[in-house]
Amino acid sequence: METVTVTVSNHLLNPEVAILRIQGVIYATTLPQVNKAFQTVLNENKKKIIFDLTNANYISSGGWGLFIACHQAAREKDATIALTGMKQEVFDAFELLEYDKVIAYFPTTEKALQIGFGKTTGRVNTPNIALA
Repeated sequence: METVTVTVSNHLLNPEVAILRIQGVIYATTLPQVNKAFQTVLNENKKKIIFDLTNANYISSGGWGLFIACHQAAREKDATIALTGMKQEVFDAFELLEYDKVIAYFPTTEKALQIGFGKTTGRVNTPNIALA
């Protein structure tokens, strides 16, 4: 049985930022764990939530649906989410679903923090994304 581990950390210099590092597989049985971590940081009034997917090996259609739900829930609380560190296979699915037109994404968490995602109106992407 595949599992997922979600590690939550707060950015030391910006208290509005939470980073959810996901390791493993996101699918039907692991969705509640990811959602619970997201809801916790959203309820703590974090305005910028990064899902670091560097160690996520697979995301099911349900997992992608969860990210859309997270995006919508964040917007309702005047917050934003970003996905970072997607492996090529994960990014291919993200792009195929055209979620790259809806959810901000960056090659790394550091790049998202450097650019300051969420400071502008609309989507923020990095052209020519370099994937892990």
